[in-house]
This record gives sequence, C-alpha cells and structure tokens, in this order.
Amino acid sequence: MHFENLLDIVLGKREVLSIIECPVCELEEIYYKDPATNKQTGRACSHCNFVQKFDFDSVKS
Repeated sequence: MHFENLLDIVLGKREVLSIIECPVCELEEIYYKDPATNKQTGRACSHCNFVQKFDFDSVKS
C-alpha cells in the first residue's frame, strides 16, 4: 500500500503502458502513461522500491 501512495505522489494519475522484466530484481518493472495525454510518465518496480518520473520536456535537442 505504501508503494501505491508513492506512485500517486510521484506519477499522479496513471495507466499501465507496458510491463517488462526488471533488470535489477528480474520481477515486474511497470511503465506508466498519463490517461489524459497518453504520454509516458514513468516507470516503477515495487520489489526494488524504484520509481522514476520521466520529464521529456526538459530534454534539449
């Protein structure tokens, strides 16, 4: 339950985009998207307690 609260705080509203094997623990690493914009927002692994929010707007070309 605490991990879900962390996801709510860091990623906000989200839907599962895809699930892959976590490169660290080999369990499920989940990629999320924003349900309104369908843009990828982040990834997380509940077993590793890893959460990463993507900020593609700050990437310079």
